[in-house]
Amino acid sequence: MNAFFCRMIPGMFCFCVGLSLAGMAAESPKPGDRMTKTILGVEFAFRWCPPGTFWMGAPEDDEERWEREGYHQVTLTQGFWMMENEVTQAQWKAIMEENPSYFQGDDLPVENVTWFACQKFCRRVQDYGVPLVLPTEAQWEYACRAGTTTTYSFGDTDVEMFRYANYCDRSNTNERPWQDPVHNDGFDKTAPVRSFQPNRWGLYDMHGNVFEWVADYYTPDFAEEETDPTGPQSSGNGVNRGGAWFSPAASLRAANRAISAHFFRNYGLGFRCVYKDPN
Repeated sequence: MNAFFCRMIPGMFCFCVGLSLAGMAAESPKPGDRMTKTILGVEFAFRWCPPGTFWMGAPEDDEERWEREGYHQVTLTQGFWMMENEVTQAQWKAIMEENPSYFQGDDLPVENVTWFACQKFCRRVQDYGVPLVLPTEAQWEYACRAGTTTTYSFGDTDVEMFRYANYCDRSNTNERPWQDPVHNDGFDKTAPVRSFQPNRWGLYDMHGNVFEWVADYYTPDFAEEETDPTGPQSSGNGVNRGGAWFSPAASLRAANRAISAHFFRNYGLGFRCVYKDPN
């Protein structure tokens, strides 16, 4: 059945979407287990993030800490499937039939997208029987940390950053004042997804490449302990996480929060999705 016919009948999930589970027992996935779905001929891959409790934000002894990175304990009672990479331009084009990206390439992350556009993408994918949503901010940071308590998912210093992330190092020709002159990640602007080492749960580019929108509205305040937080119901701004190809290493910290109006977009801002299990 061709892609056009699938578009005409998006509710017919069995014709449009293929599912495979790799290396896992369906009844009890382990951290980092992989699931794939194929939508209109394009594969979407996800990694399992188990339920758990973690410390979100930055402790007060973090020299790079901002006040908006309040350190607090969060419990996520439900596990979730996080996309293993940022949404690519190939994935975006298959669903949206256009490409807003400044740097063009099927394997590059889609960027130059607003929060509203990301929400529209998720709704369209849902029409094909695949329940994708933006991650909550807590889900995003939990997945980024992948069971670690360090500044980055790979440790407390940025010495090894060039192995894990596309950021503003000496390969960047923009010559920003915060440029790292020592290390070279090999990419001037955005990099194809999965170009760097993943974290412990198999998630790529949680640090760098492009900032990622999350579902939550921005809040500067947190309770000391939270369970399954979703942020305030409304606010003037949204939140994006993870840093970008033009960012200094400090902006790639797991706790770092960037604040943007929901209609904002630029060449360093994309997203990834969570598969919202209908069960």
